[in-house]
Amino acid sequence: MPGCGSASAGSGVHNDEVWLMDELIQIGKTPRKEPLTGETFPVLGMHCASCVLNVEKALSSVDGVVRASVNLADSTATVEFGSQDRPLEKMESAVRVAGYKLILPSEFARDAVAQRGGESGNANLTDFIDRAQHAELTDYRRRFLISAVLSLPLMFLGMSHAIPGVMIAHTFSAWLSLLLATPVVWWAGWPFHLGMWQMLKHGRADMNTLISAGTLTAYLFSLAVTIAPETLTPVGWEVSIYYETAAMIVTLILAGRWMEVRAKGKARDAIRGLLQLRPPKARVRRDGKVVEIETSGLMLGDEVILRPGERVPADGPVFLGSSAVDESMITGEPLPVAKGVGDRVVGGTINTTGSITFRVDKLGADTVLAQIARLVSEAQGSKPQIQKLVDRIASVFVPVVIGIAVLTFVVWAIWGPEPRFLRAMINAVAVLIVACPCALGLATPAAIMVGTGRGSQLGLLFKNASALESLAKIDTIILDKTGTVTAGEATVVGEWYSQAYAAADFWPAILAIEEQSEHPLARPILSRAQREDVSQTGVAADFQALPGKGVEARIDGIIWRIGSPAWLMGDGTHEDELAKRLREWDQSGHSVAVVQRDGRPVGAFAVGDQLKPGAREAVQRLKKHGWRVVLLSGDRRKSVEFAGRDLGVDETIAEVQPADKLRVVQERQKAGHRVAMVGDGINDAPALAAADLGIAIGTGTDVAKEAADITVLGTRAGAIADGVDLGKRTLATIRGNLFWAFIYNVAAIPVAAGVLYPAFGFLLSPMIAAATMAFSSVFVLSNSLRLRRFKPCDA
Repeated sequence: MPGCGSASAGSGVHNDEVWLMDELIQIGKTPRKEPLTGETFPVLGMHCASCVLNVEKALSSVDGVVRASVNLADSTATVEFGSQDRPLEKMESAVRVAGYKLILPSEFARDAVAQRGGESGNANLTDFIDRAQHAELTDYRRRFLISAVLSLPLMFLGMSHAIPGVMIAHTFSAWLSLLLATPVVWWAGWPFHLGMWQMLKHGRADMNTLISAGTLTAYLFSLAVTIAPETLTPVGWEVSIYYETAAMIVTLILAGRWMEVRAKGKARDAIRGLLQLRPPKARVRRDGKVVEIETSGLMLGDEVILRPGERVPADGPVFLGSSAVDESMITGEPLPVAKGVGDRVVGGTINTTGSITFRVDKLGADTVLAQIARLVSEAQGSKPQIQKLVDRIASVFVPVVIGIAVLTFVVWAIWGPEPRFLRAMINAVAVLIVACPCALGLATPAAIMVGTGRGSQLGLLFKNASALESLAKIDTIILDKTGTVTAGEATVVGEWYSQAYAAADFWPAILAIEEQSEHPLARPILSRAQREDVSQTGVAADFQALPGKGVEARIDGIIWRIGSPAWLMGDGTHEDELAKRLREWDQSGHSVAVVQRDGRPVGAFAVGDQLKPGAREAVQRLKKHGWRVVLLSGDRRKSVEFAGRDLGVDETIAEVQPADKLRVVQERQKAGHRVAMVGDGINDAPALAAADLGIAIGTGTDVAKEAADITVLGTRAGAIADGVDLGKRTLATIRGNLFWAFIYNVAAIPVAAGVLYPAFGFLLSPMIAAATMAFSSVFVLSNSLRLRRFKPCDA
């Protein structure tokens, strides 16, 4: 029925591939069909920002490595290569020389075989990292517990002179303290000393250098006093020993490292949870029989049978049966999605009601689940600009701290009160211990890891960390109407029926006529009619489509017409109620079809693209951020303006051609605005790529998702605002972490050096310095883990 009503509710898809690629190339952001040539490797032995820099420098120095990015929170290095040749052995050697251990694929493949009792299979990087972190956690816990047991009596001996009624000979106390402190300093603290030695061999310094230098200074001085007290003790003086200081420094820092590794493990929960969604077994039909096999044994083309309550083991289209599938773990959508023949199911989701059979066409790294995990991992490993500034500061942090410690010793040794040498030594040790590049190194990656991981659980995928930084600068967001804030599908949104007509042949006639019509409005009207309980459909004879008007057919001798108001209401003889309804629909921008029976209007339908549930609330949440919200569409002006008023946006732009979307974004950027663009179609890709922040709806095309910085899986309109809220919360956490890390170091180092002593007589004990240093790292990680509790507003 061409001519029935107005323009189609959808904006249409631009199919000119040459235009699309030209636009993308001009803005320098062509969509990637495949991941960049690169690989992620576990790295063992990293503990602070200096470690990150050392590993990155070592990897970048290897020929063939284009770029290396190290993630401290995840203990991994992502390396991009200039060609297919990967200089793995050279990389492993360079990292080993730098004092760390790079785990090559062959090694964690052997580890995977060992874990399976000798059976071969695919190596899992995540499993290896989990096992490595568990081993590290176990080692730190054992070292901490033993050192704590030995340090407690050391503390008692160290304070015994101040306890009334307790008299312990100084010489006996010194030798007993030496006996207790030696295993703590040398065995429990061995990772710190080994780390320092490896750094010194290559002329570098890191966190281990500060810890080891501080503890060994206190221990070796005490050892010298114990062995030859007359050499170091002035006449009339009883020089204190500091075994308890050295032991408690090791104990407290081990406690901090233990909690740090535990927090890192929790930060990996998102990826671990994603990979655990795949069930261990699957029921398949092979050789005419239904057998249960390991999921790892699935092959392309396998027919998988799903019973109610079972998880989907792989991706593929349904070819038998129907059901509803819970996809909340992938998309965040709260309600199960109906699945029938031809619909795709995704691995990790749950079949809820019926029994369906699907054919596997995606396995392993090609599945949606694996791609989501890859995107999350890439985002967690990426660095925002602010972290690059932190890296530059960290590169000089440890040498500067060592310099301050030396200066502290010199100043106290020359101008300090007696005993000058002892005070100089204690204050220098406090400076070495209190400084914490760990907090600097963990501030950004820990928040990014937890934030992006939580996003993946809610169906929000951040392509990289820079997307988070972009959120802070956005002042305008452009929403492509169709498919973004609307359902993207034409439906009947309004109905009218004549009160004077109630014949039972209305719905049978609608079904009979619209089943033969090819007009875009026929499908939504037909869908509406199919919801009625129609026992018998009429037979449409003499069916004809009248260009610019509508359709006409004869059913049981009665002439029925469905078409535009201009055709069927042209004589002006119509009911006042219908005229009023038509005016309302026209002002709303809806497409209208009038139903006429024997020359008399008996019904009418308004067809439009309905707003998604929660769209109005989502727009208001975006406006609360101070953003200007713009609604953009290729639809006619009345339709877009009506939707804009309903949503409460600040501006509407209608009748925009696909090529003009890019121009709209660029015009606002030229006016000084920072623009976010939300879209879902191929024709949105150039605008998404050119925007300061591109947000793609996951139900859209792959090209749109590749060009975007954030992908929203599922169809919830509120998910867009959720992504913005989570991104801003993550960025605020990063800033809070960095503020704490910088302020802590800026304040703690001068206090440890003794700047408060002249005015207040206050000196920072090395033991207190160790406790505060350990606390600073734990604080940063704990603050980041709060992001795991983020909940969407419509949850």
